[in-house]
Amino acid sequence: MNKILSRATVVVLAVSGILLAFAGGMYVGRHAPAVDVPVVGEAQPTPVSAAREVRNIIMREALKPSSDESLAAGVAKGMVESLGDPYAMYFDKQHYKYFQEQTDGAFYGIGITISDRDGQPYVVSVLPGTPAEKAGLKADDEIVSIDGVKRDKWDLDEVVRRIRGEEGTQVTIEIRRKGAKSLLKFTITRARIEVPNTETELVDGAVGYVRLYTFNERAAEDVASAIEDLAAKGAKGFIIDLRDNPGGLLSESVEVLSLFVKDGVAVTVDARNPRDDEVFRVSGRTVTDAPIVLLVNENSASASEIVAGALQDYKRATLVGVKTFGKGSVQQIEPLSFGGAIKLTIAHYLTPKGRLIDKVGVTPDVVVKMDPEDQADKATDVQLKRAIEELKKRL
Repeated sequence: MNKILSRATVVVLAVSGILLAFAGGMYVGRHAPAVDVPVVGEAQPTPVSAAREVRNIIMREALKPSSDESLAAGVAKGMVESLGDPYAMYFDKQHYKYFQEQTDGAFYGIGITISDRDGQPYVVSVLPGTPAEKAGLKADDEIVSIDGVKRDKWDLDEVVRRIRGEEGTQVTIEIRRKGAKSLLKFTITRARIEVPNTETELVDGAVGYVRLYTFNERAAEDVASAIEDLAAKGAKGFIIDLRDNPGGLLSESVEVLSLFVKDGVAVTVDARNPRDDEVFRVSGRTVTDAPIVLLVNENSASASEIVAGALQDYKRATLVGVKTFGKGSVQQIEPLSFGGAIKLTIAHYLTPKGRLIDKVGVTPDVVVKMDPEDQADKATDVQLKRAIEELKKRL
């Protein structure tokens, strides 16, 4: 059972196709075996009786009956969708395997993270040294088609499944880019992607810069190592960059916060039943008491917002950037006995001061707006420049 806090799919990418169906010709009046047809409203169905009734009809009448495995998957998917939970999802066996790879930090794909705007997927970030970067994909590129397949409204899960694949195979992506007169097409060879969990740099001899890409199982360990290494090289303060970080494991958000806060509540999980509420405290594993500036943007979500909200509550860091995404809920993964798993929302989380972040976000102490493409070059990254200025004030 894994509790996860994630908004965007850190893609490097995976996914299964969701097939759209529509009625092509209703066949009525044919002679069929006599069956008992329930009167609408006559009895209140239970999930079990409804599933049994539909299965019996399919097995008796369908031109190509489904396998029991396929029917079980359909039941699970339908029940999860009935929640109306935007973050709930059914994982088939293959997709669940991909998901587990994601939290382990290794992928087979092209090396991008994605999100969506009104059903249209776009590139949030391109991981350095990956096939996507070498091909020329950029942040804010809108994905229009994948291997010639287009949708009026894409499901992110399908996007991931279509883009991700076996090492050495190719995927063709058509994108719409601001300023380009026509669509751009990229054919990219998939590869094994070792997610660079952190990117580090010593700036001006005293500023340690650490970018964290995702809260996977190595997040706290990688950040701690980066800080210790930069401190040994002369860093007197640190910029922690959580821009475009979509989240990940709840446990890792607590561990990352623990690197900077000596004592106190990290986050409170506000569950459906008060008796299930959980309060997570920092672990006492502090690695530095040096000044901290935290960079966030509109794509910083979930676990990123736990860290941002707590550091702000404790006045441990100055937050620079723009308001975060506002995904303040906790999802849990439950493996299924017949293979695969389901993910569903089980709680909201609150900052140490009791702030609800869901659909609200965290507003930085210093708001600096910037076009997404400017982040790719440190010469145009005005948010980073301002973060360096703010940190130097505290040194």
